[in-house]
Amino acid sequence: MNRELLSKALCEIDESFIAEAYRPVPEAASGSSERIVHMKKKRIITFALAAALILALGAVAYAAGWFGLDGFAKTQRTIEVGFTQEEIDARNQVVEDAVARGEGPAEALAEIDEKDFPRPTETLSLVCLLGPADSPESMACVEYMDFLETYDTDKAILRSIGNRPTGFETDYGPYTCYTQEMADKIDEICQRYSLKKLSGFQIPETPSRLYYLAGTGSFAPKQDVPSGQKLYPIAVWADGSFRADGCVRKGLFAEYQVSRCVKGSFVTWALVQNPNSWSGWQYTTENGAELLLAQDGERALILADRPESFVIVGVHSNKELGCEPASLEAFAELFDFTVIP
Repeated sequence: MNRELLSKALCEIDESFIAEAYRPVPEAASGSSERIVHMKKKRIITFALAAALILALGAVAYAAGWFGLDGFAKTQRTIEVGFTQEEIDARNQVVEDAVARGEGPAEALAEIDEKDFPRPTETLSLVCLLGPADSPESMACVEYMDFLETYDTDKAILRSIGNRPTGFETDYGPYTCYTQEMADKIDEICQRYSLKKLSGFQIPETPSRLYYLAGTGSFAPKQDVPSGQKLYPIAVWADGSFRADGCVRKGLFAEYQVSRCVKGSFVTWALVQNPNSWSGWQYTTENGAELLLAQDGERALILADRPESFVIVGVHSNKELGCEPASLEAFAELFDFTVIP
């Protein structure tokens, strides 16, 4: 599967099933694509359980100091534990072996599914990051997470659907939605909080195309960064919400993800687990952008409450930043948040 198709899959799958272990590696985008090319769509969803919403859970957080931790809406989610890399490799090998024998991958995957499902579960304490607890975006996100916590808890409906199209892919692709009841709940929430569903999904070919479609300037990183800097657009929606992975080296090295959640849109990925483990402080960049910087061990975050959106830069591992506030502040200076409305 090429990178564009994988990105689309990651942006359309259940955001509630993601394990903490995932760490995106942008360099892998140029690797071999044959390993998962024959995977069924629902199995893509299954394998991506360890890949999609950590783009939210692991890379997005606000800590005490912006609105105050007590001001955020809280919820819980019980998730299936994601596949380990060894399990993913083993399942991919099953597919490759079946194809080499001239067999279809569906039958081979169905056989190993018997032992792979159901997955173990764990319950996460989550905080919604879309402003204070009484913001429409935050209340909508939490309400839908609470709904998912009590709906199809044994995944019997999902597994009965199997790999068949549900009919909800086009209008409800950015959300966990595979039944009419779920679609009705999404519509109800959007109406209650006067929010718009995400639509107009695109995968920008270049960073410049991402900036154009999102309606921003060139925000990351600044032009004096060496050629080692890369930005990999993942997805952009019609309202200007987007996600992108990046890496940069300028006296320090960091892999990160940047997300923009436009206010007035229904977004369900702005969640963080273990909120009490984060420490944060206010920081103003040289060009006047007001930020919240936060750290939790090897993870680090840069957060901006812009006039029209919430912007989050999540450093997947800040080990090479030295876990020092000054290093994170220097990293934040590489970005220009003022060009994002």
